[in-house]
Amino acid sequence: MQTPTNLDFVSIQVIDMKKSEDFYMNTLGFKKGDAPNPHAIVFETGAGSIFAIRTPILDLQNFNEKGAGISLWFKVPDADILFQKLQSGNVPIVKPIEDDPFGRVFILKDPDGYQITIHGEK
Repeated sequence: MQTPTNLDFVSIQVIDMKKSEDFYMNTLGFKKGDAPNPHAIVFETGAGSIFAIRTPILDLQNFNEKGAGISLWFKVPDADILFQKLQSGNVPIVKPIEDDPFGRVFILKDPDGYQITIHGEK
């Protein structure tokens, strides 16, 4: 049996690629990677893993709560700065920023309703 050594690729299915691309790039500050794909947009994480948004494989309209039970965490240099920026915008904040064993942490919802956890460097 082969044992997985690391998680190297995560993608989420989105309904509106343009809206999600704008959110992840212009709201959260992700940078688009160099991996052309007609069904996905791949973002650089700088951590050896890949995060992507992609066109739906399943009919997402039939799911009320997308990503229930899955937690996506992204580390930023200063979670407080991003939290303040997002709080003054139209980004739904699910859980306000607080101290956590992983540093300063808050949870937001992306345009498709996925809960995204942001944590700062310790």
